[in-house]
Amino acid sequence: MGAISFSVCRTSRKGSKMEFKIRRAGNEDISGMMRVMEEARENPVHPDWFVADDEEYIRDHLDGKGFAVVAEAGNGDIAGFFVVKYPEQDNNLGTFLGYSAEQLGQTVIMDSAAVAEIYRGHGLQGKMLDAAEERIDDNRWRYLLCTVHPDNIYSLSNMESHGYVKRAEVTCYGGRRRYVLEKMI
Repeated sequence: MGAISFSVCRTSRKGSKMEFKIRRAGNEDISGMMRVMEEARENPVHPDWFVADDEEYIRDHLDGKGFAVVAEAGNGDIAGFFVVKYPEQDNNLGTFLGYSAEQLGQTVIMDSAAVAEIYRGHGLQGKMLDAAEERIDDNRWRYLLCTVHPDNIYSLSNMESHGYVKRAEVTCYGGRRRYVLEKMI
């Protein structure tokens, strides 16, 4: 899948039309992804909604443990990212759902997504999710899982509108409440 370019009809805060390109992330995008991640982590209103990863984690997922897509703004800024993880059997959200070893081996984690505050409201999370799902080999993988904080109605609504269904409420990521959502492909 190549890059998807689109313009958003809604205008930015400065009144100009916003343009974005959704594409697979590369090593050159790591600093922009980390900037967006840091902003999401430092959210003073909802500090439990997002658990940040480190740069090594992002590099690992760009180098074979998964992949990521980014939303690139027309000015070249990384506006958002979506990381997809090919999990190991013992570090797999499917364990919360009682998956068998065979099911765990067919599971992909829609792992981490964030959009920079100045670019929110343009549907970027959903567009990045669509682009990520298009890259997943449905002959190899069957279950797509993710977590969402129960109070994060924005991400929850977005995931549910893309066919993800709440399957469990769990405590993970150092004692944080999360819904585990599942989509079968």
